[in-house]
Parts: sequence; C-alpha cells; structure tokens
Amino acid sequence: MSHLIPYRIEKPLATQPKAEASPPATSDSLAVDSLTTDTLAVDSLAMDSLQLVEPTPASPAHIFWSDLNATEQPSTRYREVSPEELFGTESVQAEMPFLEPRHTSPIATGPFGLLTLAILLFYCLMLYQHLGDATLLISRVTRERATGERLSEDANGGYSHFLTLTTTLGLLLLGVVTMRLTAPMLHLTPLAAWPETGAFIGALGVAVALCGVTLYQLIVCAVAGRITYTQHLFEQLFLLKRTFFALLTLIATPFTLLWLLTPADTGTIWFWVIIIELVLSLILYLQETLSLFISKKISILHWFLYLCGVEIFPLSLLILWVVR
Repeated sequence: MSHLIPYRIEKPLATQPKAEASPPATSDSLAVDSLTTDTLAVDSLAMDSLQLVEPTPASPAHIFWSDLNATEQPSTRYREVSPEELFGTESVQAEMPFLEPRHTSPIATGPFGLLTLAILLFYCLMLYQHLGDATLLISRVTRERATGERLSEDANGGYSHFLTLTTTLGLLLLGVVTMRLTAPMLHLTPLAAWPETGAFIGALGVAVALCGVTLYQLIVCAVAGRITYTQHLFEQLFLLKRTFFALLTLIATPFTLLWLLTPADTGTIWFWVIIIELVLSLILYLQETLSLFISKKISILHWFLYLCGVEIFPLSLLILWVVR
C-alpha cells in the first residue's frame, strides 16, 4: 500500500496459528497465481471488518467524562485512620452546644423606643400641670365612697380634662405593654413584614382597638339607659370606670416604664408590682360599682349582666379575634 489509512477495528479477528510452510517456488507460475489469489482474499476479509474513520479532535464532553471517571477511581495517596490514631488515645469527642440564632427583638427598635420615651414625657408633663388633680383623684378614690352625688360633682369638676389625658395615656401604655408581652410571637403575625416598625404599629393598633371597645361600651350604655330609663346610672358607671382607669394609669405608669426600659428577660419584680396594682384597682372598681347598684336599689343580677355585657364581652371578643 502506498499510503497509511487510519482505521478502527470494530470486531477483532481471531488469531490463527501460523503454519510452517515452505516458500513457493518462483519457477511455478501456477503456485504464484494461487498465492496471489489467497492474499487478495485475506485482504478482502480484513477490509470487511475494518471501518475507515477520519481523525477528529477530542471534544470537551469527552475530556469532561474522562476527568470524571478519573476522579471516581479510589485514590491511593491517602489512608483512612481512626480518631484515636490521629488525635491520640486520650482524646475525647466533644459535643458542640446548640446555639439558637439571635434575632433582634421587635421592641428593641427605634420607633418603639421613641414611643416609650414619648409616653414618659407625656406622663411627666401631665403630672407637672395637673398635680393637684392627681392628688384629689387618689384621695377621693381611697377615702370616699362612690355615691351618686359625688360622681355628679366629679363630672362637673375641674379635673375632667385631667381624666381625659390620663385615659389617653393609659390606652397608649396598654398598647406598648401588649407589644412587650407578645414580642416572642410577633414573627407569627403580619407585623413580621415590618421588622423595624412592626412593634410601633402594633402598639398604636392595640390603642385604637381599645378605643373601639370604649366606643362600644358608650353605645351600649346609652341604648340600655334609654330603654330602661336609667341613663343617669349608666353615666355614673362610665364616669366611675374612667376614674379607676385613670387611677390605675397614674400609679402604674412609673413601674410600667421601668419594666419597659429593662431588657427582655429582666424586670420581673416590676412586672409583678404592676400585676398587684392591677388586681387591687380591679377589686376597688368592682366594689364601687356594686355599692353604686346597691345605693340605687338595683338587683345584683343586673350588676352581673352589666359586667358580662359591657365589660367582659367586648374584651373577650377582641382577644378571640386577635388569637384567630
């Protein structure tokens, strides 16, 4: 053959044992012809099992699979050893403690802190301007009984504006306290979409919701008073509730602000002081309302109906709505 042809063997040919044969004689033309014919036959058989291909460069995919197959082979450069053999027989396996990821508390934000400081400033200014009214409120609640005559004088007295300011402060303070108590669960509420202002918006939302409860109580008292011709009684009851709410706000605000300004896991003593003040104010309020019903010669059953329909029902409905 005059030139080389690249080829790929698809099916290897079986090797035949070479038989020892003497070279044919050149003088015999018939033997030369038969040898040439046999050589052509062998070449034809070999060409049937060969396939002519053109040389192509190696593709990137082929190189990638070659490298991948090479990496799959176990390496003999490293040897697996036990921890005792690597670190020594006296080594001890230590367990890493699980540390929960620390998230920024929703109440440790700028807007919520500014709201708390605004409540503190509001409280100080209110005491500075209405210190005499605050002293009069505490003395009347703690020393005198809630009769109809005194409550009428209170309604026309000079500290009605003081009661309005104290009620507003108390509603804002309740909103802030609610956010402090529910801070670990705020990530489950829609307020989690506003990590910086969520607690601030929630505190204002609670204050607005409590204003709605107060409006509901006013409407119910007005309707019940007109139906039963006891409108004066319900006005006195509402004024009595404002008075004790103002008293609770007045005495509980300092301890509540101390509790709000402490870290999240501290301030337990201030929290229990607030609970004690709340329970005492609630007991005094129930005693005063009962005395008022008795002074008007009204059955105690109506007192229970008033507490359930006006005081307990709207708060329980609001709590149920928030939980759901």
